[in-house]
Amino acid sequence: MLKLRVVRKIDVRNTRTVFIFVFRPGTLESAPQTFALPVINKIPAVERARFQRRVIDSFPNVQIFDVQDILTTVTKLINNFVLAISFVGSFVMLTGILILIGSVSLTKSQRIYENAILKTLGAKRGSLLTILFTEYAILGLLAGLIGAFFATLLSFAVTKYILNFDWEFDWLLAVLGVVITALLVTFIGTLASFDVLFKKPLSILRSQ
Repeated sequence: MLKLRVVRKIDVRNTRTVFIFVFRPGTLESAPQTFALPVINKIPAVERARFQRRVIDSFPNVQIFDVQDILTTVTKLINNFVLAISFVGSFVMLTGILILIGSVSLTKSQRIYENAILKTLGAKRGSLLTILFTEYAILGLLAGLIGAFFATLLSFAVTKYILNFDWEFDWLLAVLGVVITALLVTFIGTLASFDVLFKKPLSILRSQ
C-alpha cells in the first residue's frame, strides 16, 4: 500500500524537476520502466541525424526526441511575435511623424510671424536656424524618451506575463530608438519649416 505524504503545486512550464516519488525497495522492480537520457552536444544537424540513426539501428526500442527542432520552432514563433511588435512600433513612429508634419503645417503661420519679429530685432538667419533646430531636437528627444518608455513597458508586459520568460532591459535598443526618433523629428521638422527663414519680415508684419 502506498501512502501520499505531501501535495504541492508545481509549474510544468519550467525545466526543473517537478515531482519526486520515494518508494520502498522492491515495490516497482516488476513494473514496466522507461529510462530517459538527455544528450547535450552542439553538433551540426547532419551529424546529429546520423547519430540518431545509428542509435535507432542499434536499439530499435529507443525513442529519440530532437529538442533542437522544438527549440527552432519556438524561436521562430518568438521572432515572429517580436517582428509583429516591431511592426506596431514602426507604425506608431510613422503615425507620430505624420502628426508632427501636420502640427508643423498648422503652426507655420505663427512661426513665420515670430521669425519676422526676431529678424526685425536683428536676429540673423543662422541664429534663427539654430533656434529652429534646437526646438525640434528637444521635441524629438522628448518624443524618443516617451516612445522608449512605453515600448519598454510593452516589452516587459509581453515577455513577463504572456511569454513567461525572464525579461532583460536592452540599453542599446532603447538608446538607438531615442536617437533615431530625435534625428527624424529634428530633420523632418527643420526641413518642413526651413522656408520660414527666407520670408521677408516687412511684408509679414504689414499683413498682420
